[in-house]
Amino acid sequence: MKADETIRGDSQLGCHKVHQVLKNNTLYTMSQNPNLSQPFQYQNAYSPNPNQPPVATPNPMGPPRFPFPPGSNPGVSPARPPQPPPAQPSPYGYNYGGPDPGLKPPPNQGPQFASPKGPPFANQQNGPYQGSPFQDTRPNPASPFPNSEQNGNSSLQVNGIAGRSPNPNEMAATSQWNPNQQRFPVSPLQKGPPPPMSNQVSGLQPPVPQSLPLDGSAVPKMSQVPLASGHQMPSKGNQVVNSSPLVTPGTSQPPSARSSRNPSPISSHRYDYMEGQFSNKPSPTSSTQNLPSLATTPNSGLFPQNQRNVANSQQFTSPQPSSLYPPGGPQFPPNSSPMTPQPGMGPAGPHSAPMRQRYPQQVGYNQQNSPYASPIMSQPNSMQPPAAGYSNSLQPPSSGYNSSPLPPNSGYNSSPLPPTSGYNSSPLPPSSGYNGSPRVPGYPESPQPPYQAQQQQYPGSLPEGPVGGVSGYDPQLHAKMAGMSVHSSFSRLWGNDSINLLQDRNILPPLPIEPPKPVLTPERPNCCPSIFRSTLTKVPDTSSLLSKSRLPFGILIHPFKDAKSLSVIQCNTIVRCRNCRTYINPFVSFVDQRRWKCNLCFRLNDLPEEFLYDPSSKSYGEPSRRPEIKNATIEFIAPSDYMLRPPQPAVYLFLLDVSHGAIETGYLRTFCQVLLENLDNLPGDSRTRVGFITFDGSIHFYNLGEGLSQPHMLIVSDIEDIFLPSPDNLLVNLHESRQLIADLLTDLPKRFSNSGDTNSCLGAALQVAYKLMSPVGGRVTVVQTCLPNHGPGALKNREDPNQRSAKEVSNIGPANDFYKKLALDCSGQQVAVDLFMLCSQYADIATVSCISKFSSGCVNYYPGYHHELGKLQVSKFRGDLKRYLTRRIGFEAVMRIRCTRGLAIHTFHGNFFVRSTDLLSLPNVNPDTGYGMQIAIEESLTDYHSVCFQAAVLYTSSSGERRIRVHTLCLPVVSILQDVLGGADQETVIGLVSKMAVDRSVTSSLSDARDALINVCIDVLGVYKTTMTGQVAGALMSPYSTRLIPLFILALLKHMAFRTGVSTKLDDRVYAMERMKALPLQYLMKYIYPTLYPVHALDDKNAIHQDDDAIIPQPVILQLSSEKIDRHGAYILDTFDVLYLYVGRAVSDHFCTTVLDVPNFSAIPEDMTSLPDLPTPESERMRNFVSWLQDQRPYHSPIKIIREDSSYRNMFLQYMLDDRTESLFSYYEFLQHIRQQISK
Repeated sequence: MKADETIRGDSQLGCHKVHQVLKNNTLYTMSQNPNLSQPFQYQNAYSPNPNQPPVATPNPMGPPRFPFPPGSNPGVSPARPPQPPPAQPSPYGYNYGGPDPGLKPPPNQGPQFASPKGPPFANQQNGPYQGSPFQDTRPNPASPFPNSEQNGNSSLQVNGIAGRSPNPNEMAATSQWNPNQQRFPVSPLQKGPPPPMSNQVSGLQPPVPQSLPLDGSAVPKMSQVPLASGHQMPSKGNQVVNSSPLVTPGTSQPPSARSSRNPSPISSHRYDYMEGQFSNKPSPTSSTQNLPSLATTPNSGLFPQNQRNVANSQQFTSPQPSSLYPPGGPQFPPNSSPMTPQPGMGPAGPHSAPMRQRYPQQVGYNQQNSPYASPIMSQPNSMQPPAAGYSNSLQPPSSGYNSSPLPPNSGYNSSPLPPTSGYNSSPLPPSSGYNGSPRVPGYPESPQPPYQAQQQQYPGSLPEGPVGGVSGYDPQLHAKMAGMSVHSSFSRLWGNDSINLLQDRNILPPLPIEPPKPVLTPERPNCCPSIFRSTLTKVPDTSSLLSKSRLPFGILIHPFKDAKSLSVIQCNTIVRCRNCRTYINPFVSFVDQRRWKCNLCFRLNDLPEEFLYDPSSKSYGEPSRRPEIKNATIEFIAPSDYMLRPPQPAVYLFLLDVSHGAIETGYLRTFCQVLLENLDNLPGDSRTRVGFITFDGSIHFYNLGEGLSQPHMLIVSDIEDIFLPSPDNLLVNLHESRQLIADLLTDLPKRFSNSGDTNSCLGAALQVAYKLMSPVGGRVTVVQTCLPNHGPGALKNREDPNQRSAKEVSNIGPANDFYKKLALDCSGQQVAVDLFMLCSQYADIATVSCISKFSSGCVNYYPGYHHELGKLQVSKFRGDLKRYLTRRIGFEAVMRIRCTRGLAIHTFHGNFFVRSTDLLSLPNVNPDTGYGMQIAIEESLTDYHSVCFQAAVLYTSSSGERRIRVHTLCLPVVSILQDVLGGADQETVIGLVSKMAVDRSVTSSLSDARDALINVCIDVLGVYKTTMTGQVAGALMSPYSTRLIPLFILALLKHMAFRTGVSTKLDDRVYAMERMKALPLQYLMKYIYPTLYPVHALDDKNAIHQDDDAIIPQPVILQLSSEKIDRHGAYILDTFDVLYLYVGRAVSDHFCTTVLDVPNFSAIPEDMTSLPDLPTPESERMRNFVSWLQDQRPYHSPIKIIREDSSYRNMFLQYMLDDRTESLFSYYEFLQHIRQQISK
């Protein structure tokens, strides 16, 4: 590294950033005059203007304008230097870093960036905090605009890319948006080892050993209540107390003053060794990073790029609009020096552009052969082209889609005629819709020929054409070829086809969206898209090209997904690269039978002779026959070299709330029943151990040791100095104490049935659980029903019910660091905490959930749970709990992400703790959690044909085996902007953007995150407009690959996590954000945009035939609009959590009789929550389809039948996201808003 370059890294929990430096010893500050037409002015950051002090702010994502904060989601810990700091030995094999006197706080200086339009979207904190690199520079902290004397004068401080100095001549602010303009200065960063956790978090001490010496020391007040007669509590003289409880401050700095990033209490090189990194040197595939302290809170944009002022609109904009992308591109790559070529290393082969493969054809939905017509068939003239159905005033229709008078708030077709009779009174064919012709997944459908459309509208009105024979033709072939041209065919083949979004209203395909497939030459087995996906299936070769595309570059991974078939290999030597430690995979190249070249760092490695043996054929031969080369997902049984200690047994501890409010909900009886039913199905072996703790205002332990005839309860009422009264008998062997455990679960609901204690000491219960679990690690399951209000970690109600529908939402972040600090300690001892929140009142999930976020746990929320009044919640809780108790689990896990040289990971999303630059600590790993990473292009990839990502998860199975699961993804490299846009994976883009928006909401404001989401559409479609040669006036053109991004962005804006103008409880909003961060992509997309199916005419066409001879119907998918709903039909809405069966009031009696077992519509019960098992084909199809939907997700999704005239009708209608609401546009109006913003 040159002398004029410095590096400062930062760490966080859940989000990890790396920022880089400006060369030439010059740092500039950009500011903007109140007059927006004036160009940017530059000042030297080392001699700042006294009236406007510069501040360094991280740029989380990089050049594009994604406004999501870099350090917003805690989850990163500093990278360890080659020589770890002095450590305190631990009896469990871990080292705790001591103070580092050489660490200096980062300089309080940095560049500033002025937005050409509107106020900034970052750096809005409560005030300056010493030592934070993201300090507030506002003269008046109460002002909403930092560094501004007037509202028109705003500035944004961001970090830039190393070696890129801004050119004043290119940085002029103009009123015309220029997508290629870079606006990113850079700031100097400091170099130095990270501080220990104790320096960053006040009061946080290393965990103390859990042994309790029997020395007769003073015992806090404790009482014992025997569960059986004859049991005596030992006297105080025989009790031992640990006099060093965890320090648990109840208050701390405001959330805006803290960083959620924390250092690791465990030396990172020990985890490198666990994952097979035999050297403590940093991996050459990523840059070395030092991470900031817990006291800093990064506060920058979703996509730190240039800001755009979104036009004032009560639906979208706020007084402080922001942007999602920084001007230079979607990331700020971490700084790393080029690798020194190693012997045998060389560049990848030349780039080639192979022809894209077509996907297998599937037949579309045919409406003519159904006894019930599709709801589309009952629509009046609303399906005509937009020009005929909308005005320029953007006013919503006065009465839904039907021009006839409608009852208030109906929005449905009130025509008494059957669906087939009112389809279209005009002889013109609809502008778009579904047809019966085959379609190619991933490409637009061919337009429907006029004669076929008229046949559908008026069956029998036109004669059918000849079929077959020498002189005949195939009507399906004719329909497929209609409207096609050579130009459009080649465009679709190469993924460069464009769509006018304002004209094609029915943009959602009738079949599930298939993920784009990366085209590789030669074709090799790539990782399954349900496990590993990238936002770009064609990677730009330079960071500047990535900046021009305005697309975020990142990956989403579901590493522990349940796999139906998985190759498991046991060998003496796991073949890995000696340089970067990459596992051998299908994308390596073999020089000969003795050497192979790594696909990440390009080093030549020797191939062991054992690798030439094929275990399947039990013979020696070519290395390409090995399972490691044939499969992109592989699992190894790890040798002892990958263990820090012998595999520990599976340990499960249950913490149950038994306060008065908890008993009133009735959850305890349900929980004990489900656990007792699945006790023998808990993952584990003969060593599995189980324990129970209950709490209200005091803590109750249960002695389940051998020799007891009944379980004994031990009560500790002094929760300020908590201790373990009988540590040897609180965690017992499941099989040896099976009968005692069953007796306890049977007795618990009765014992606390008359409890009147309204206090909840959750914090103290978690502290004692940590002490009990520390020696072995394991999983803690917490069931909480109210706000913790007693003892350590007590919280106060922060929600203002009058502000639930306000544009600005406060208290989204945690109230203090108590649960976060405790989570760090748990993570260091391999303990994960899972939460089940069954709350009817405010419980501050934003604060309490930190115990799960930072210990790789999960959060489950059931608002308003009651065993009698909420049957739907009870059904869901029972199903979710059964899945939770019996699903696969991995203990003591770590995950490392490696990527091709020239790429670097700079941000992580999910529930974990980052120990080093690319190593995630996961005390527990489960198959229902996903993770996201943002990628930076640090070096040119022009010489590469492809780039690769590899994720390796090292874990201990429940049976005590140490295993390594490896996933490898390969993507081609391109050099043309149109190829980058054509290779976008729109679902993955939305998945990554939603996680970034959550970070932005926590670190900045909800309105900034919403503005940033809108700018995603503006940027992507605006860039594509600049690439088009001929433009149609009034059109909104989009690449086919990004056609659904506006639809999904609008759904995000109306989602519970980000919506405004609608009354939303704070806990509901925070939990929705938590799910955005942790759900795998395939579940997240259904959670964002539910799926609507017409089910009144299910048939066997296009059905799925399963092995058990079950036939699963596959109805078409409808867009979420009331115009798709017909009162003669029935529809299933899949919201991921619940399935709603909506029945129109004019549905046929035949459907009611054969499916619902009632004579007519009026006889449908109001609270019907199950489908009857009837011996009819219609009932069998419906039940098979519902069961198939429920099996597509990990947790249980109960079904709720809703009549059109039911009081529950709004539960269904709130998901009609394409319709206009009081606070947001309809989908078509949103498109016009985007077009207006691009045209400015």
